[in-house]
Amino acid sequence: MRINQYISQCGIASRRKAEALVLEGKVFVNGVVVKELATQIKETDIVEIDGQKINPAKRHTTIAFHKPPGVICTATDPQGRKTIYDCLPSGFSGLKYIGRLDLQSRGLILLSDDGELVYRLTHPKYQIERSYLVWTSRELSRHAMESLLNGIDIGEGEIGKVKDIFLDDGFVELVLTEGKNREIRKMLHAMHYHIEDLKRVSFANITLGDLAVGNYREIAGEELKELQALVSLTNHALSSVENNTDRK
Repeated sequence: MRINQYISQCGIASRRKAEALVLEGKVFVNGVVVKELATQIKETDIVEIDGQKINPAKRHTTIAFHKPPGVICTATDPQGRKTIYDCLPSGFSGLKYIGRLDLQSRGLILLSDDGELVYRLTHPKYQIERSYLVWTSRELSRHAMESLLNGIDIGEGEIGKVKDIFLDDGFVELVLTEGKNREIRKMLHAMHYHIEDLKRVSFANITLGDLAVGNYREIAGEELKELQALVSLTNHALSSVENNTDRK
């Protein structure tokens, strides 16, 4: 790639400012000063600015995946059940899922190889919102909705709680800010409600939208920057993709 693009990808300066550094004679390639903006950089080249070696920021991959029901969130399953990684290209085997969905639940799963992003999106202190559509065998009563908002004992010393509730025709949308294990199912079970279907439709600023079941799309550009900003990772490592396109 061109020298100014390389400097920019190292997070040192914009391409325009990188050009100025080159023209000022501050950039060295393999120990030799370069002033030609057309200089091409190879992977084996050593690039220095004012005597300091620079390297491109590590590129990460983050995707949104529409998990089907009957698929488990794990790398390997001793029972031989289909996993989310069986649904994705083999090149994504190193991605970590961000907040699992249980076997029968469906909807949005985020995966990334950016460990810091994964950690922050799942840590309770960041209060990252995630929204679920829930279909129950009977309509939630006012008392049940108040209980969900105030908090319900879900066992093992834990309290389940929702931030917001929105009623719709035939289902309810629940907004949570923490991802306890099977939290929604445990809360509704405690109040003797049977869940017929559960679908996660958003996580942080990422929405499921019209992403088809079993498909994924890569998260990049402004969408990724907004996601990083939600957990104070602005100007974090670059994404490995340039476009947001749906893929199988």
